[in-house]
Amino acid sequence: MNVDDFWTFLEASGRDGGGQEPREAFLSHRLGRIPREHVLDFAQHLSATREPANTYRLWRAADIILDGWCSTDGFHYFQMWLAGLGREAYEGAIAAPDSLAGHPEVRRLAALPRPWADEDYPMWESLEYVAVGVGEQRPDIGGDVRDLLTEERAFYPRMDPDPDDTEWLNLDRDELAVRYPQLWDLFGDRWRT
Repeated sequence: MNVDDFWTFLEASGRDGGGQEPREAFLSHRLGRIPREHVLDFAQHLSATREPANTYRLWRAADIILDGWCSTDGFHYFQMWLAGLGREAYEGAIAAPDSLAGHPEVRRLAALPRPWADEDYPMWESLEYVAVGVGEQRPDIGGDVRDLLTEERAFYPRMDPDPDDTEWLNLDRDELAVRYPQLWDLFGDRWRT
């Protein structure tokens, strides 16, 4: 499974407009039927989405959407959610995080009353566990696919935010409004309230 196949596969899980659970069921079903190497490929491509998305610049955008309360773990889950939006939204957000304000799902979130229902939060922690669950159930895989990526492929995704990106780390409210005008228009009124 190459990276284009990965994105096609991930995006196909959302074509019916279902939430995260139906998408996970779709992915689990499909991953359960493909060759072992493709399951590892899927897990590797999903983990690899973290590195380009692991910037303070994107983290601040997540902070704005989440009213100033995006923790380290929350940002990881936000990255998985962002991948779930599809390749175009994912790549657009990495290039210009404020562009998320134009995505229909982000606009839907902005229109929802707070607090959000659990299924509405822009986080998808369990996405990375889909391949893990398949790997643990399939005898030909026989374990946690993340460990197998390390052992068999020497794959180690970078987990720490880009250290060259620190100018975005401690922006105050006014700076956020200037650097992320579209997201601030949608979510800024709720900043740490």
